[in-house]
Amino acid sequence: MENEKRDHWSEVLKRRLQNNERSEEEKKTKETELFTKYYTEWRGGGDKDTSYNNIPRFYYRLPAEDEILLQKLREESRAVFLQRKSRELLDNEELQNLWFLLDKHQVPPITGEEAMISYEAYLQKVFHCPSLCQAASQ
Repeated sequence: MENEKRDHWSEVLKRRLQNNERSEEEKKTKETELFTKYYTEWRGGGDKDTSYNNIPRFYYRLPAEDEILLQKLREESRAVFLQRKSRELLDNEELQNLWFLLDKHQVPPITGEEAMISYEAYLQKVFHCPSLCQAASQ
């Protein structure tokens, strides 16, 4: 009977050792999983909120004095931008024509001494000269 208990205890110990080996492997994998999880959260790689990744960059540093090519590129792009914006503006003659059309169709003021135009007359003038009104409204 005592021999059976020894066998029994030896079998139990062997099974325990086998279970401990498995648990060590499981512990290592669990530890690795937790480490990667917390590390990615700390580094900002978590999937919680990624909306900040879509924010465009608003500021670019000015080129240094020795970066001549970048300075020329900046000057050229600024000149092209200003030309494009100046083409959108009305010249003096177009502005005078628009002012004349609006002044011609003004309605008597209800209050105050400001010149006013009715909405119907405005829509009619916008329909007749869309290029002037589009440039003026921008």
